[in-house]
Amino acid sequence: MTNDEWTRHILDHRIAISDTVTFTDSEAPNSCFDPDRGIVYTVYTASRRNYGESGDIVALAITPLTQPWRSVTKIIAERGITPCVKDSIKITNSTCYYYQIDETLYTAKTHFGQRGEIKRGYVRALFCSGGWDYFYVDYDIQNECFGPIKHLQCNWNETVLDMNAGIYKQYLEQNGLTGYDVESETPDRIIMSDKFRLQPDGYRYALATAIFAQPVVVRIKDGTDILEFVGHIDQCAQYEAQSAIVNGKMYAILRGSKGDNFFMSENMGKTFRPCGRIEFNTTRPQLLPYKDKLLIAVSICGITPNRVRDGRNNILLLCGEGSDLSKYREIFHVADSLGFVYYDIWDYKDTLYMTWSNAELYVDKNPQAKDLIWLTRIGEIKTES
Repeated sequence: MTNDEWTRHILDHRIAISDTVTFTDSEAPNSCFDPDRGIVYTVYTASRRNYGESGDIVALAITPLTQPWRSVTKIIAERGITPCVKDSIKITNSTCYYYQIDETLYTAKTHFGQRGEIKRGYVRALFCSGGWDYFYVDYDIQNECFGPIKHLQCNWNETVLDMNAGIYKQYLEQNGLTGYDVESETPDRIIMSDKFRLQPDGYRYALATAIFAQPVVVRIKDGTDILEFVGHIDQCAQYEAQSAIVNGKMYAILRGSKGDNFFMSENMGKTFRPCGRIEFNTTRPQLLPYKDKLLIAVSICGITPNRVRDGRNNILLLCGEGSDLSKYREIFHVADSLGFVYYDIWDYKDTLYMTWSNAELYVDKNPQAKDLIWLTRIGEIKTES
């Protein structure tokens, strides 16, 4: 398809999945899915009265992929109400992942007389309170309810502690890295908006960073809540760094980085080497493993017409493999004058879906393009030219 055809395909088939009746701001979607039910779970931040980047609420949208108009939103935590975030400045940087435990709910018929065990599944949502502390909560899919909100913990110098920005700073300093500020009146905050992806070793890997800091590879043993530090990238990122693991190699892309912003690790994040630079706007990029290839999604500046912040109105999607950026080819480049912000592309059994926010409702009040969250089906794409 041409880029114009891709644009029409994406925009004409979108549907809003955030609560536009209750919320005036909905942003930063991050999704995972239940493979046994065809339901996507999207964690996002929202506000009941403010427009753009308020961070008053962290919520979970529950959406059947083939009936997205039936999406419902459940509030996880709200400033001024939920005890652990009651006095928080802002709730930010949420992410989520789906996991199963070794409890069989029932045995189901699959095909040609075969049967399979259906395990109990949970969605784990992680979020940051006030830029300092990280929490998590598990959503019980079977009983349709949340468990208690708990501190995310980390293994620091052989001691299990509550994860916070101070420990992140200590890790950087221990590795000879500086420039991360947690002590001023407007401190850097720890940010984990990357996806925790499960690997054959039983760990989920992701990148953590801050407003301006070197990204750190962290991992969680599946089914536990203990974060471990693995390695780091010796290059500063601004706000976010995203990762993906393809054929045993970890790739990283850094927002706001000076110089190289694309990196690769061949030892699961212990060390990285620079692989070049992709020019894109300082908004959240994305990496996605897909059919043994790597998808790279970025936004570029100067695309018109535009009614929001420059560079937040388009998505360029590339596909390739390895560290040579010159060998990546364009899948599509789509634009909308009202914005494509904090897009999250994910793979459900080889079919691509995408969520993002834009300024469809309140472009006159805030140019951030974070009014509501859309969902669309991109479809299956060819990875070979």
